[in-house]
Amino acid sequence: MRICLQKYIKTKSKIILFAMQENAGLEYYEKSMPDLRDVTLCYLVDEENGRILLAMKKRRFGAGKLNGVGGKCEPGESVEAALIRETREEIGVELLDYAKVATISFYFEGDKNSNMNQRVHVFLAYKWNGSPTESEEMRPEWHELGKLDFEKMWDDDKYWLPLVLDGMRVNASFLFGEGDRVKELRIAASRP
Repeated sequence: MRICLQKYIKTKSKIILFAMQENAGLEYYEKSMPDLRDVTLCYLVDEENGRILLAMKKRRFGAGKLNGVGGKCEPGESVEAALIRETREEIGVELLDYAKVATISFYFEGDKNSNMNQRVHVFLAYKWNGSPTESEEMRPEWHELGKLDFEKMWDDDKYWLPLVLDGMRVNASFLFGEGDRVKELRIAASRP
């Protein structure tokens, strides 16, 4: 699917990117689904060795894709508590130093009442206890920063993850169409 750049604004501290495919409905989804399910996503960054931890999702939603680790917030659980719990459950690591770097809303065309539509709170972690280990859900793998294989990741990652790894803070929305390909996107990124 071809995405056409609608508007691009760049200053020293801010990037705003609006892109769309004709007749797409990101604005419809954003207006009709303001209360999305909250989900966490965490990437461990080993700055000393220039690596980032991705994990191969082994089952359920996103199976077969490389991603960060995380999951949904349980009822009454804060985003931060869910981040810590999910990271421990999925790769056996206890987070010590982490920062929120993005909030991203994901919508899946045709799934107006689905739990697939979600607001993802993205974190980078710089210190942790333990070594990442495989679980029933995830198989962690270290990857060199700057050489990520976006073909094995979610289609949206190529648009926002490089910005986050470059130190920017991102607020974005994505509409996925057929084949889990990005159909429309909106990204605002700025330096903290």
